[in-house]
Amino acid sequence: MNFLKVLKKSVIDSQFYVSLTGTLFAVFFMLEQNTFRYPTVSFLFITYFSGYLYTKYQKTKHFFKILILNAVAGVICSLLIIHNHNEIRLLKWFVIVVLGLLYNSFFLDVYIRKIPLLKVFYVGLVWGLMNCWLTLPEFSIPIFLISFFFITALVLPFDIRD
Repeated sequence: MNFLKVLKKSVIDSQFYVSLTGTLFAVFFMLEQNTFRYPTVSFLFITYFSGYLYTKYQKTKHFFKILILNAVAGVICSLLIIHNHNEIRLLKWFVIVVLGLLYNSFFLDVYIRKIPLLKVFYVGLVWGLMNCWLTLPEFSIPIFLISFFFITALVLPFDIRD
């Protein structure tokens, strides 16, 4: 039983797991649209991972280290995008990063995570944008709607519980 608790805490509750599932969700759509590229997968994973680290550790003593790590991750993602994509994709990525910061930043008086029902749809919106707007050459409404409703449906029970 103790092994299952350790496994749950170290894998399921980790930012790595959420980042990996978010990245694989995007990979599914990229493979379907024949737009799969390793640099895209890399910057998606780094973006998810650094975003979830920021959310988890922003009110802890480790926050400054996480902030430095996220700055390095941002530079790496920017370089990956510049060398393998174009400036438009860099701008899209920047918009999504800003949306992520608006979700849960302690320096804001009211952030999205504090607003009960809005946060569910906001998470769906950002994941939908990651899957269709950022990874594909042009916006795909069906992929956006699938991502948006799927993630919203996944987040809703946890929002109700909280």
